[in-house]
This record gives sequence, structure tokens and C-alpha cells, in this order.
Amino acid sequence: MDHQNIIETIKDRGYFIIENLMPEDGVQAARDILDPIFAEQRTGRNQFEGFKTQRIYSLPKYGPALWPFFMHDDLMQIIKPLLWDDCLVTAALAANVLPGEQPQAFHVDDGFYPLPRPRQAFSVGTIWAMDDFTAENGATELIPHSHKWGEGEKPEGVLELQDAFHRHEPGQGDGWHSPENAEIIRAEMPRGSVLIFLGNLWHRAGGNKTEGARLGLFPQYCASWARTQENFFLSIPKETVAEMPTVMQELLGYNIHPPFMGHAGGFHPQKTLPTA
Repeated sequence: MDHQNIIETIKDRGYFIIENLMPEDGVQAARDILDPIFAEQRTGRNQFEGFKTQRIYSLPKYGPALWPFFMHDDLMQIIKPLLWDDCLVTAALAANVLPGEQPQAFHVDDGFYPLPRPRQAFSVGTIWAMDDFTAENGATELIPHSHKWGEGEKPEGVLELQDAFHRHEPGQGDGWHSPENAEIIRAEMPRGSVLIFLGNLWHRAGGNKTEGARLGLFPQYCASWARTQENFFLSIPKETVAEMPTVMQELLGYNIHPPFMGHAGGFHPQKTLPTA
């Protein structure tokens, strides 16, 4: 795999798809854990979360079958150079898009870092296809090159992000139309593939017009000096973290970003983990 070519492509157009990266047995092992949880899971509270979308957070705590999706060596060789050569997991969720779901509002993932655009992305998102992603079942929609847009530039004529957060009842056709100032592409890919995209690229989940659900895993990464979206120190028990490989512990924040960012009372944070 030509990691450097993939990195340059991502820098140019904002995203890249690697097809069939996770073997089928790895995908199924993760589904064997997640499918029973989704069977009892509620749907979203607003238009952004999705009134017909189920979500699970803090995925690494559910067991070793989930960890390869976060620390895959090919991903690390692509993502770390995009984030000052070091990264943390900033968000760790799965989203199951059910039949009849409408598209999300277009958004960027690192917009809460309050520095003006254009700028380098402070995060990189990945989406693993746990089902085939198609135009009909809600494949992620992306606006190529939109990570280069300046301050105030955004997709025109579509549902605003803040409106999506404050809409607590479904609205007919919300978000179905395309932006007036940009073309969109759909990240269609077979099960086991992964989409990698910059955190300042405009994108959204598509609408599901099929009779079946569409599941994706969403490991998101940020520069190691940035604050993460999820607080894994609180959401994942230390006993569970202690059982993880070192690289997974580091991605969850049990690491030092040189020279000493992240220390725990002057010691390496891994020293706080229980031992057998």
C-alpha cells in the first residue's frame, strides 16, 4: 500500500477510500458484539443524531474485537503524518442508520476548535463500512476540496447545523436537497472498507431509502495536543484499558506527547493502570 500517495490525495481532495481493508472475520466479530446492543438501542434525539439512527459511544470498552478498527497499522501510517505525527482517538462511535432516515445537516468534525479557516485539519475521521455503503442506503456524502474553503464558506441552501441540533421532531424532507454551490460525492464502498477524511472537510450521513439498516464504525482522531470529544478516562474503566495493547492505550490518552503533555502527577499515565 502506497501510504504517501494516499496522504497526498487526502491533502488534495480531503478524503480517500481503502476498499476491503478489514477481513470478513474481523467485521463479523465486531458485529457479533454490536448487533445485540443495537437491538435494544434507542434512536437519536434530534435531526443531527438522526431520528432513525442508533448510536453507541466509547466503542473500545466493548472488547478486543473492536480494537483493530482503531489501531490498524495502515491507518496509523496515514493518519499520524496528517496530525503532526502523533494522534489520539477523539471519538469512538458506531452509527446504525435505519430505513427511512433523512440525510444529516452538512458539517465539519473539528469546527469546535476556534481557529479561522483555511487551516490544517486538527482531526481526521474514519468510517468503516460494516455493511455495503450505497447511494440508496445512506453512504456518507462528501464535498471534495471543501477542506480548503475559507472562513464563512459553507454549503448553501441546506439545513444549518445548529438548526439540526435544535430540531427535535422530524421535518418532511429536511436536508434532502444538495448544496447550491458545490457538488457532492457519495462514499460507496463494500463491507470491510474504510473512508478516511479530514476533520475540516464538509460532509454528512446520507439518507437511507432502502428496507435494511446500514452500520458504520467511526473512529475519529485528533492531534495529541488537542482536547478529545469523548473523555475516555471516565467512559472506559481502567481495568479494561489495562487489558489493551500499548498502542490502544496510547490512542486513548495513556501516553505522553513530548516533552511532557499528558503526564499524571509527573509520571507516565500508563503507570496509573492496574496490573495483574
